[in-house]
Order: sequence, then C-alpha cells, then structure tokens
Amino acid sequence: MRRSPIEPLVHSIEVRCSQARAFDTWVSRPVTWWPLKDHSTFGAEAAAVVIEPGVGGRIYERNHNGAERDWGRITGWDPPVSLGFTWHIYGGPHEATDVEVSFDQIDTARTRVIVTHSGWERLTERAAELRNGNRAGWTALLNAFSRAING
Repeated sequence: MRRSPIEPLVHSIEVRCSQARAFDTWVSRPVTWWPLKDHSTFGAEAAAVVIEPGVGGRIYERNHNGAERDWGRITGWDPPVSLGFTWHIYGGPHEATDVEVSFDQIDTARTRVIVTHSGWERLTERAAELRNGNRAGWTALLNAFSRAING
C-alpha cells in the first residue's frame, strides 16, 4: 500500500558570504553554529555535531565522553552547491526522512541557503507531529547558521 506524499518543509535564509564559505561552514564547522543546547539528543552532555564529507558519510552527535549517536547519512555531495542526507534524529535509520540543503550564490558576497525536508509519509502516524516539530527546528537552525556567518 502506497502512502500519499506529504508536502516537504522548505526553509531558506540569506547569508552574507560566498557560496563556498556557506557550504564549508555548514559541513566542516557545525560546532560553530549548531545550537547543541537546544538541538541535541545528548542534552547537556552534547559536545559536537560531525558531518563526514562525501556520499555515505555519517552525520552524528558526540558527547563529552566520546559516545556517538547517528543522525543520518550523506546521500548527495556537490560542493559548494548542495548536500543531501537522510535524517533520523527521532528514530532509527528505518524512519529516515530526506533533507537537501542547497547553497545558491546570489552574488560574490551573498548566498541563499535552502533546506528542503521531505519523506514524511514514511513516518506514518508520527508524520504530522514530527513534521511540525521540524518546522520550528529548521527555523532555529537556519537562524543560528545566519548568526554564525553574519556575526
């Protein structure tokens, strides 16, 4: 039985930097912008978010004791244009949704970052609740990313 598609979440923000810097900051330095205090599975013990480059790379969180929790896997890697990954912060890999982050250069000093989060229908009865929670989550994450870039 096929599930009806659920509309993706789409969020965007403009940052004052080149496309390459935006992509690099997102993937190489999430510790500088990811708000672990509010967006973590480890809570107060959270130490870092790590994004391993390239298709198949892991996205995971590490706590102060070195324990790790997988959040997803890289499914698309096209620096500095886009990044795709599965996302299962709320469950196991069998409950993964899909995220694409694109970095659209406006000019040499401005880039639009667009997050498209889809695949909600895979979550069946939890889809609406998790989609709504992620709506606020992506807004907060993009705002934190913008503050880190724009100062």
